[in-house]
Amino acid sequence: MGRQLIEYALADGQSIVVEAEGDAGPVQRGRGDAPVERAAESFEAAVAKLKPAAAAVIDGLKGLTPEEITLELGLKFSAKAGVVLASADSEATFKVTLKWKPKV
Repeated sequence: MGRQLIEYALADGQSIVVEAEGDAGPVQRGRGDAPVERAAESFEAAVAKLKPAAAAVIDGLKGLTPEEITLELGLKFSAKAGVVLASADSEATFKVTLKWKPKV
């Protein structure tokens, strides 16, 4: 597996390039020695697919009363699949931190 660069279109007409693991598909253009593949969907559309998963985690924490909740998602990027949750065997898919402050 090598380094793959994936270009995602942004809603404002610009683009963002992210680095992903995997073999590059058809080369659209290059940056240095790494080929850049264009994603099949926009960055916003790819990221929007994560909202239901994040909401499910937050909904599962209802009833707890921390002062702060932090949710980290392990993400991987794919030109064809968009943004996907990282494999649980290699990286943390979800990391939840709950913080309570002592009452004074």
